[in-house]
Amino acid sequence: MISPVLFEGQHEVLLLFTDDVSIPFKGDFIIRAKDVASILEYKGASATNHILKFCKENHIYQIKNSDILNQNIRKFNNAGEKFISNLSLNRVLGQSNQPKALPFQDWIYEDMLPSVQKTGKYSLPGNETQLLHFKKEAYMVEIAANVLRLPDSGRLKLLGDFNRTHGLSVPLPGYADESISESATELLKKNGIGMPAKEFNKLLMQHGFLEEKERPSSRGGIKLFKSITVPGLSYGKNIISPNSPRETAPHYFPDKFPELLRILGL
Repeated sequence: MISPVLFEGQHEVLLLFTDDVSIPFKGDFIIRAKDVASILEYKGASATNHILKFCKENHIYQIKNSDILNQNIRKFNNAGEKFISNLSLNRVLGQSNQPKALPFQDWIYEDMLPSVQKTGKYSLPGNETQLLHFKKEAYMVEIAANVLRLPDSGRLKLLGDFNRTHGLSVPLPGYADESISESATELLKKNGIGMPAKEFNKLLMQHGFLEEKERPSSRGGIKLFKSITVPGLSYGKNIISPNSPRETAPHYFPDKFPELLRILGL
């Protein structure tokens, strides 16, 4: 039995074997026709028909939820879904001129099927496992940038670090066109406010312009750091902390700082 697997780390493929379904079929397995259409890059409402036209009629099966024995297979729509036998899959891949036809055929018969026949399941080969891991890391870079509310300069730094870590040479801008910003300590001093930054931060948090975030410490426990909230982004930005790349450090725009002081009653 086999659940949906991924071809090239992105295309879902559902194959069903004799112990997955209650109906008999010709061949060694049946494969979902729309998955084949997607992999071969047929587009539009008639994409699946481009696959079915190569198939013998008695090699096409409408599989419904009531036909499924394998509980790992998620539910189909009420009308069921079309599957084709591997006997007609060979015809499809042999007659289709789509660029992915040969790589998909190689993957099916040289990689996926031998794994299933040997172990009863499909284990991703090293290159696809690495690709999935790479995609997860790239996704987490995006998530981190959004969660930390980083400006373009911070995002460029994260992407630059990602480039170096993976040995990539993706060209990135050398800088982001952003307003100059400074720390609260510097701007309080320049505006003649004799208040420690710690007390200033408390006022910002009371007004909803600043919040405290936490992250795991490398020595165990939790470390806290400050982050400008969405309303606070009108007056400053979160830069990546020079003390820790896993933290942000609030910076403020000098031309907006007097307005921020007035709002805080200073």
